[in-house]
Amino acid sequence: MAVPAQRVAAAQTIDLPGVPLRLGEGIELLGQYQGSGFKEAPYLVRRPDGQMIQLPPLLYFVAERLDGDRDLDEIADEVTAVFGRGIDADGVKYLIEEKLQPLGILPKHDRAPPEIAAPDPLLALKLRTAVVPARVVNWITRAFLPLFVPFVMVATVAGLVVFDVWLFGSYGVAQGLRAVIYSPFLLFVLLGAVAASAAFHEIGHAAACRYGGGRPGVMGVGLYIVWPAFYTDVTDAYRLSKGGRLRTDVGGVYFNALFALVAGLVFFATHFQALLIVAVLVQLEILQQFLPFLRLDGYYMISDLTGVPDLFTRIGPVLRSLLPHRGSDPRVKDLKRRVRVAVTAWVFFLVPLLLFNFGVMLIAAPRVFATMWDSMGFHARTFTTAWHAHQTSLAAITAVQILVLALPALGIAYMVTRVGRRLLGRGWGWAGDSPLRRSSVVLASLAVAGILAFLWWPKGGSYEPIGRNERWTVPETFHAFGSAASGGGAFPVAPVTAPGKTGANSTLPTPGAVPPTTSSGSRPSASMSPSPSPASSASPSPSPSPSKSPSPSPSPSSSPSPSPSSSGISPSPSPSPS
Repeated sequence: MAVPAQRVAAAQTIDLPGVPLRLGEGIELLGQYQGSGFKEAPYLVRRPDGQMIQLPPLLYFVAERLDGDRDLDEIADEVTAVFGRGIDADGVKYLIEEKLQPLGILPKHDRAPPEIAAPDPLLALKLRTAVVPARVVNWITRAFLPLFVPFVMVATVAGLVVFDVWLFGSYGVAQGLRAVIYSPFLLFVLLGAVAASAAFHEIGHAAACRYGGGRPGVMGVGLYIVWPAFYTDVTDAYRLSKGGRLRTDVGGVYFNALFALVAGLVFFATHFQALLIVAVLVQLEILQQFLPFLRLDGYYMISDLTGVPDLFTRIGPVLRSLLPHRGSDPRVKDLKRRVRVAVTAWVFFLVPLLLFNFGVMLIAAPRVFATMWDSMGFHARTFTTAWHAHQTSLAAITAVQILVLALPALGIAYMVTRVGRRLLGRGWGWAGDSPLRRSSVVLASLAVAGILAFLWWPKGGSYEPIGRNERWTVPETFHAFGSAASGGGAFPVAPVTAPGKTGANSTLPTPGAVPPTTSSGSRPSASMSPSPSPASSASPSPSPSPSKSPSPSPSPSSSPSPSPSSSGISPSPSPSPS
């Protein structure tokens, strides 16, 4: 059952010993987190900036009584009766000044709102800009609420299954591909359809949130790594039941399924072949959204199924708890046993996968950059030819491809820089004032720099683009790691049959393709916009709860712990790669 938000109204503040006994303006007390995976379910508080804060019961009971009419003694007596343990006025004052004020729940002594650093998680949506106001979003979603009636949802899924059986088992997609290849202008149609599907995806998150009793926030755009993405702020879903949160998570891909089904129905009416490719691309977006290892819809589904809204912040504690002679981290012990097993299993899958992908990215970066440069030269020549021949459509498509080709390079540079800065910052923080530790960090940094220089040094004096005959299978990738370690270079270079024209660059980009990648603050639902790419605890210490950040979907689509932490549920968009 959804817990109604308690909005705090403005009133005169009563000060005792310099402590304001009233919540700050716009603070909302949302009640207990439903379906929690913690042994002791936390309580949620939302700040005016949309960030969610997790509080243990004792702090929340104190916050509930900060209405400006009660003094410290009255608050202490009431909290003692509700909490079951004795607390005096001095204890209440301590909790207010040392716990609640630093979280921005109460103003400072000078009544100025405290400055709270916004969470900055990895793989989160950046540079978010609201485009559609919350009131408009709520008005739009009213028309889509009937789509969440169980019968309609079952009928939609069944219809899509029947359509796919016909499409992939009988009719096929060859004619749709042929139509697009012979009419390059149709690529703009596909891009527009994928973008529309991404926007519809976000409406699905918002409508699902409202259907469950929540109030969705703004819709907007941002950058996921370096790719454009839509997002919807559905942070209010945190106060819904587990079923309501899951419905909000699935709402985006459900609307993608509706979009694909409608594309199929329109095809039957018009026989416009490109619509079949639209249906296929949209379903590929659905599969991408189900990935549980990035901040996509699948990640939030796992989060809500386990009742742990800040899964990424649990990676370090889980790994440290597995070290010999180390006790379990409090953020792991606070979880229920079955939830702890599930989160540990998720970490075991996630960490090797991320390390492997990051390692491959580092080793392959020079070859990828060389291929991009080669491809940009090829497309530049194509653009020049098309422009002089007055082939406007082909020239426009080629220009877009040239611009998009720079995105993967920017993404790799951004990820390497971001991860490097974080690791160096963590290491320097661990070193503190110890000369020995500082020396260790410096030496480790120099060692990493040396390894990268060795891996990236051009073999033969230059970097070769990826050749037509190269496959880069998993066995070859593992062989590349061994080869690089032994001084044999990174990925093997196959001969390029046509210098300046590699196979991967000779074809048009696949619309809507987004490299595999997923905000902190509110629980946003995000979806990535289409980008063409060349085809080929019991303690009274509060902790800000992670935000459902935008989960990238073809359009973008945002955790509490009983101890103080730096993660917070802020207005989060959930990006969804499109």
